[in-house]
Amino acid sequence: MLHMLHGAAGHFSDWESFIPMLGTRGVNPVDLYADNPDGFDSFGRHLNAGSSDGDVLIGYSMGGRLALHALVNEGSPWSRAVIISSHTGLMDETSRQQRIQSDQVWAELAEKDFSRFLDEWSRQPVFGGREMPWSKARNTLSPERLKRCFTSWSLGRQRNLLPELEKIEIPVLWITGEEDKKFTKIAASAVEKMKESNLEVIPDSGHRCPWEQPESTSAIIRGFLSS
Repeated sequence: MLHMLHGAAGHFSDWESFIPMLGTRGVNPVDLYADNPDGFDSFGRHLNAGSSDGDVLIGYSMGGRLALHALVNEGSPWSRAVIISSHTGLMDETSRQQRIQSDQVWAELAEKDFSRFLDEWSRQPVFGGREMPWSKARNTLSPERLKRCFTSWSLGRQRNLLPELEKIEIPVLWITGEEDKKFTKIAASAVEKMKESNLEVIPDSGHRCPWEQPESTSAIIRGFLSS
């Protein structure tokens, strides 16, 4: 089974057009807004408990951060993992507190004006001005549930996982976009810490590789899964 975790302000239906390109059966696009534990480690344990030995984990952006917490957890059942455009954690307390404050602003905007929130979220520099094909299902999201991305799962509340990545013994593929210099640098540092990992950089892509360059991204993942 292939379990796929979406990004902050995303939706499990975002994977719909990408899943068929992976050429595999048994895919579970996880709904992160369901009744899941709030904390990073508690969610990681919950995710591990609901999977089976040999399953594969794919996480994009925030979903990749959640995936890493599952992978470093003792007794992790995964056979392989793919981490796409994800952060390993901020290095110092000042940066974490600043991120908590900025994410609180996002959470409040989502509750106050959801349409404006989606528009301003997509216009962030990290996305390079590229549009995301928002799923209609996103309109059914509850801002109360979505704000978990910016409160409980804020990057500011995540510890720096870089020193812990050596615990991960399974093959891990990191993917970033060529134009996403910040996350490519983070991924390169992460790969150096891991026992069996490599980084693939997608040409002509920014942060949202599976949607900006779906053919290239899916081909790399297919090759990784079949190797």
